[in-house]
Parts: sequence; C-alpha cells; structure tokens
Amino acid sequence: MANNFVEKGSHETETAINGRDALEKMSKRLPDLVLTDLVMDEIDGLELVTRVRRQYPAVPVILMTGYGTDDAAVKALQKGAASYIPKDNLKDRLLDTIRTALIVSQSTTEEQPHWAFLCQSESQYILGYETEGRRTLIDHFEDELTKMRFCDAADRIRVGTALAEALTNAVEHGNLELDSKLRESPDQAYFDLSQQRRQMSPFVERRVHITKRVTPSTITYIIRDEGPGFDHTDLPDPTDPENLTKLSGRGLLLIRTFMDHVEFNSTGNQITLVKHRTPKENDPASS
Repeated sequence: MANNFVEKGSHETETAINGRDALEKMSKRLPDLVLTDLVMDEIDGLELVTRVRRQYPAVPVILMTGYGTDDAAVKALQKGAASYIPKDNLKDRLLDTIRTALIVSQSTTEEQPHWAFLCQSESQYILGYETEGRRTLIDHFEDELTKMRFCDAADRIRVGTALAEALTNAVEHGNLELDSKLRESPDQAYFDLSQQRRQMSPFVERRVHITKRVTPSTITYIIRDEGPGFDHTDLPDPTDPENLTKLSGRGLLLIRTFMDHVEFNSTGNQITLVKHRTPKENDPASS
C-alpha cells in the first residue's frame, strides 16, 4: 500500500522483502531514501536503521509505525531514523514526510576551510509565507553544517528535519494559529484554512524571526513567531503510546530527539534548538 502512495508522488520505488534484502540491494544501488516497517523477518526495522546509519549515513530512513510499536519507534529515532509516519496517516502525510526528508538530505556543498578559524558568529533571518521559503533556509543551514564538518550526513539530515518541523510549527501553528488536530480531519479543512488566513489580517502581516548563533562547538537556532503563543507545559507527551500515532505530537518528538537541547520561552511563541558538535580526529575545527 505504501508503494502506491509513493508512486503517486512520481517517485521510483524498489521493494525489499526484509531488512537483509534491503541492505543487499543498497550495496548494488544506493537509494535516495529508505521507507521501512519496524516488524520484519531476519533484520527488523530497528536493526536496519542502525546499519543504514553506519554504512550509508547520507540516506534517510523513514519508519512506518503502527499500534504496539511505540517503544521501538522512539528507539529507532534515537539510533538514526530521519522521521516516522503512523500507518493510519500514510495517505495524508507520507508524501510530505518523504519530501521533507529528501529536501534535508540533499545538501552537498563542498567544505570551506575558513570555518576552521571561526570563533563566533550570529545571523538573523525573517520568514514570511514565501513559496519555498522554508526549504531555502533549511538548504542554507545544512550547507553551513557541511562546510563546518559539524556532523556526519545522518546528523545533518536530523538537524534539518528538526528545523523543518520547528519552522512549520512557527508558520502554521504560530502565525496562522492552525489547530494541529485539523490534520486528523479526512477533508482539506487544515489546508483550506491555511490558504484563507494567509490573505487575512492579522495573519498576513506576521513573520517568523530566526536567529542562528555559531561557535566551533555549538549551533543554536532561535525561532520566534508573532502569534499569541501557547502553554507549552500543557503539551501531551509524544512518546506516550496513545500519542505516538497522532500527527499533532509527531513534530515535537522529532525535534526533541534530534536536538541536544530544546527550550520554549514563557509565552510559547519562541523555541530554542541547540546542537553540540562532536570533534573528530583530524578535524581542523577541533585543533
């Protein structure tokens, strides 16, 4: 069934019967992305995530989760999976999830040696409702991670995914004040309301403000919207089995799993994401 949804998005697919078969096929032809179930014979989804992360760190892995696989799904995210999608939401969310994973995995800018001399820098950005605006910013942020040799390809994808989720939350739930529960609706209520509010005051005037602070060992992204905020202390636990398959908590789970520190301001309209760099041997940025 998942193949049908993927092919409708004009993506070429190849099927593997289990994790072992997938790794054998990857050794002959490397895919842009792996979509896997958690429960499989011989090599299950959790082990497949671990091996792909180790052997092919630039290839993102997306998990299809179902009832009763909540603990394994969280473990897989911690081990290197790029994202997950509940099986009940494949029709509505699979193509968007694949699109996001591919966007954040395709930064290939060559490294620039001047980053070895970096002491500290700060940049500020303003994002509205521009077409491809979020993608452009994420591409830029990932290019910098590559240039700095800040992390390996797998972690670069994970940072990009966390930023994509945080920017989406700021634009859609912050500035447009869209209720995430609308995503569960079988009709186009969420999309229709989004399009309407982009043309209405006060929503149309609102912007997202991004501050990026970089040192040789840490990158901090501060994302603030101009919406009314929310009570972040009242957020449901996305790792709770009852919440894992709900789309409303998926973004926050990815953000908290992929970043080293996540913090909201008291108003709830600003989130701070921190990623620490692990220096590697022969890395000029660590010398």
